[in-house]
Amino acid sequence: MKTKSILLAGLASLAALVAPASHAAMLDFEGPGVCAGSADATGNGALAACFDYAFISQSYGDVAGMMDVQYSAPRLTDTSMRWWGGSYNNLYGVAWADSSDGNSKARIDLKPLNGQGVMLTHFDLGSYPGGTRGTTLTISDLSGNVLMTNHYNVGEAGNVATAFNGIWIGYNGIRIEWEDSAYNVGIDNITYEMATAVPEPETYAMLAAGLSLLALRARRRKA
Repeated sequence: MKTKSILLAGLASLAALVAPASHAAMLDFEGPGVCAGSADATGNGALAACFDYAFISQSYGDVAGMMDVQYSAPRLTDTSMRWWGGSYNNLYGVAWADSSDGNSKARIDLKPLNGQGVMLTHFDLGSYPGGTRGTTLTISDLSGNVLMTNHYNVGEAGNVATAFNGIWIGYNGIRIEWEDSAYNVGIDNITYEMATAVPEPETYAMLAAGLSLLALRARRRKA
């Protein structure tokens, strides 16, 4: 009975690792609740209808008890990202950082509040006012571990934004950063799912012990 309990405990923990996501979302920067107007650069002001140069609200994308989404332009003091309607290739409603092409950086943190991780699967980067523009993109977890970094020329033939698809998992959250340019390179359609946390080493040890004991019992029965 002890052997079975050890095995079942390990299998239960392993199953939790691959359980379906409990929450999936896309931040498309459209509709109500996206902008905080232009009076408060932090993005903590009252919600307002979006217009070009409006600040992204720090509450946009938040899910109570589950997800805190934070927007910033790290080279500026206490400043959220801004909103723009069109002309970032074929995107409508994008987030970008103020300043200039040669001195701009944007940051979006997806910070889980419920002990789960975050799995980023898609986002689009568009170039203003169309065409192609360069940017350096970095995806990391919130501990600073870099999951991907590279310089990209954003904007495809036919004035189409560049789509980024993949699986980037941060068990304490995900950070998306792009810079030089984050002024004329904007982001849209950020798609993510919640991911269950990695089991502790003790869980793997328990699973291995259970499997070993079952194998030993099976050999003894054959003998």
